[in-house]
Amino acid sequence: MSTPEPTPATPPGATTPSGATTPPGADTYLTVDAVWTGHRFLGETTFRCDGERLHPLDDDRVPARAAADGRHLRIDGTLFPRLTDHHVHLGLTDQHAVFAGGVTHAIDLGWVPAVAAGWLTDDLTRPSVAIVGSLLTCRGGYPVNAGWGPPGSSTEVGGEREARLAVRANVMLGASRIKVTLNTEAGETVDDRVLLGIVRESHAQGVPVTVHVQGEGQTARAVAAGADQLAHTPFTERVGDDLIAECVRRGVTWVSTLDIHGWGEPTEQHAIASDNLGRFARAGGHVLYGTDLGNGPLPVGVNARELRGMLDAAVPAHALLRSIAGLRRPDDGTPPTIGARLALVPSAPPSDPDALPDWLATARGLTVARLAAGAARP
Repeated sequence: MSTPEPTPATPPGATTPSGATTPPGADTYLTVDAVWTGHRFLGETTFRCDGERLHPLDDDRVPARAAADGRHLRIDGTLFPRLTDHHVHLGLTDQHAVFAGGVTHAIDLGWVPAVAAGWLTDDLTRPSVAIVGSLLTCRGGYPVNAGWGPPGSSTEVGGEREARLAVRANVMLGASRIKVTLNTEAGETVDDRVLLGIVRESHAQGVPVTVHVQGEGQTARAVAAGADQLAHTPFTERVGDDLIAECVRRGVTWVSTLDIHGWGEPTEQHAIASDNLGRFARAGGHVLYGTDLGNGPLPVGVNARELRGMLDAAVPAHALLRSIAGLRRPDDGTPPTIGARLALVPSAPPSDPDALPDWLATARGLTVARLAAGAARP
């Protein structure tokens, strides 16, 4: 069945009969080497750009008029709808450089709530951001005196009621998850009753709970309380196989953060975390890529060392890709609609899984409009 020719496009920047302005790049067609669907790579794919989003063509046929008018661009590389760092501290880094380095979505795991709320604006020169607001801890607990967070980036709670109010305050300022710290190596923590209260209130507010666990027995405490995520792969104790199985059964996700343990010179804590992460992955656990960006000399953008550490820990290649580029969409073999941010890796996917870390680290964050304007062309 033939595809009818569309009506002539309104030139970008011109006003349509309805009075709307056509976005730059509208009615441009882009063909790329490959696209990530959230589950797998598809080969050469063509999209129609509306100026803000890329829509896959059902049959990859570009209208003859668009080709004749020079509105069909061929771009070398692989498109990702998103690359997510699930553990960052944006107050300690350059957000624009993070996006330029390929990270299109970032989860900020602790800062001053009123400041972090300002990052929720849709500034397309930065990653799309989700926040926890302030970290919840006990009086004088970590990280109040750690030195890396400004006043207000932690909320000290003395009991269940204060904890519930702190959860609500963060949610009211835009937190889409809550973070609590259990670091016995740095001192006291909230007790089990307060921890359970934080989890229950967070779930009542419709948001998950991520926990910083550090010290003997803290992983077990977090899991028993019903936490949804560990902000770091446990790095101070070997997590038993039974507890790992319980994490898998409950759907607790683990954020990798391996590279903070030595920044390229692996430490004993790196070895502990790597062992835990590998056994968690082999048991079927859901691993998420995260770097703790802002904690020491980490690469800004996609971190090849973090990804390499995950592979070395025996996280399978498919799980590695989903950890950073997973999407909540059916695995139906069709290309996704993409926008307004995307990541472009300027070459086709490697056939060797061992090449994935360095390959992914060449990603650049772009807007659909910039891509359509030809910014990604050599």
